[in-house]
Amino acid sequence: MYRHHNNSINNLSRTIIGKILILGIIIYLVKYVMSDHTNHNSISESNSLPEISNTIIPHHQHRPLIHFSPKKNWINDPNGLVYYDTEWHLFYQYYPKAPMSINMHWGHAVSKDLITWNELSIAIPPEDDIAGIWSGSVVIDWKNITGFQKNTNIHPMIAIYTWQYQRWQEQHMAYSLDKGRTWTKYESNPVIPLYNNISKADRLSDKITRNAFRDPKVMFHVPTNSWILVLTGGDHVQFYKSIDLIRWSLISHFGHNHGSHGGTWECPDLIEFPQVKLKNQTSLWVLLVSVQRGSPAGGSGMQYFIGTFDGYIFHNIQSSQTINWLDYGSDFYAGITFHNIPQYDGRHILISWMNNWQYARELPTAPLWRGQMTIPRQLQLDFNSFTKTYHLRQLPAHELYLYSKQLLTFHRRKLSSKSANMILNSSHDVYMLNTEFHNITKTTNIHIRLRQTVDKLEYTEIKYIGNKNQIEFDRSHSGNVKFDDSFFPQFNMSLDKETLTTGILKLQVIVDRCSTELFINGGKYTMTALIFPKYQGYQIELSIDGEDILLNYLELMLFSM
Repeated sequence: MYRHHNNSINNLSRTIIGKILILGIIIYLVKYVMSDHTNHNSISESNSLPEISNTIIPHHQHRPLIHFSPKKNWINDPNGLVYYDTEWHLFYQYYPKAPMSINMHWGHAVSKDLITWNELSIAIPPEDDIAGIWSGSVVIDWKNITGFQKNTNIHPMIAIYTWQYQRWQEQHMAYSLDKGRTWTKYESNPVIPLYNNISKADRLSDKITRNAFRDPKVMFHVPTNSWILVLTGGDHVQFYKSIDLIRWSLISHFGHNHGSHGGTWECPDLIEFPQVKLKNQTSLWVLLVSVQRGSPAGGSGMQYFIGTFDGYIFHNIQSSQTINWLDYGSDFYAGITFHNIPQYDGRHILISWMNNWQYARELPTAPLWRGQMTIPRQLQLDFNSFTKTYHLRQLPAHELYLYSKQLLTFHRRKLSSKSANMILNSSHDVYMLNTEFHNITKTTNIHIRLRQTVDKLEYTEIKYIGNKNQIEFDRSHSGNVKFDDSFFPQFNMSLDKETLTTGILKLQVIVDRCSTELFINGGKYTMTALIFPKYQGYQIELSIDGEDILLNYLELMLFSM
């Protein structure tokens, strides 16, 4: 009986399993017949694409894949970028209770490769709901000149930041003895007061003028064996010097009559490029300054000055009226570079806040979060043979390519205004598009549409206009563009003579779920912009006007984490 019962169960199990397999095969065949099994690696004319309806994107799906954003609530300026003991540290302006910029804390994330970040607990909180821990920087105290290191092999991290209280600003210090996980505020703060010999009561009253006095960035100057701190005074920057990171002396000012003054100056950074020298073998330096208003695209932007620095005074080698913009898009602000990058690496790596103060508080990603960072970028100072001036070149940090895989490539393809548009189906919303066009003339117009829906009603467009020698960025059809009146729909930038002289235009575009970063001619120019698509758009459409040109190569790479 027992054996017979087992046999019956076995026979029944085989019958059930067989029916499940048959049912599975039927479901698979039905899905296959009904599905879109178009080859997404192919190029097709627009009328051969499948007619499918657009899929609405919930706002939480704007969460970026390859850009850092907090799990929730508000983020703005990157702070205290530092490398120590195999970790990249990203501190940042953060409000943990809502997606709003109220009293700032320092958030904290770490990474092994600059791309994937582990968000840690709040690093430096304010004392109460009125005070704010504003922007600043972090350095490594290798020689324990502060005296904070106690019986450990871990070197102190020193944070110097702006303490804000009822619009009063002064520079405070905190230190960490456990690689940035916990922080102790210096008991004798401030280390740099706005005014000397003023009582705390007067500082917090309305008796004293409250000037902008914030965003300290610290670096070590080897020739003078001293620490240099640069901060903003609102319409200029101030340089301070110290030998112990605690006692600081004002040594010089710069900027009252230099560059753009469309808004308050913020978040300065001073960077040496020792490999680039003048004829007298003096190294060149770059001074980065963010400006709240007046950028080429409108609102917030970043400018930079090129000059020399002797440990005391920054000398601009260009005309005081010269304005160098670091990025010509709408969403690139408050960028600073990492401290303590190893000499064997030798790069200057910058991260910026991908946002604009004109509409930052209204981004439609709330109530989950507001704000994100750019891709880390490598900075290089080059001499531009076409303009006879020095300029900063930016490229994505090479670590980004570790997360990419090639989907398709094309080489030496003729493009004509008379032929059908080239349409690629990326099948993903996070990718990198690398292109190089040859035979560019003043009659050439190139149109690249990204994140385009099948009905072609939603897209973001990048255009090259030959007779103007301009790149134009158009996000007026990119999706949700009406959440704020200041969300600039279009902006442009003029190129130097390289493209029309050589006939070559190189474009590299990094597309994430709510952003685009465009690198032009090897990073000589960049444009960064947020977009908020309403629908899933996987099409990339390429077309031209004017004479035939050559698509020397096109490479589409997908990102996965």
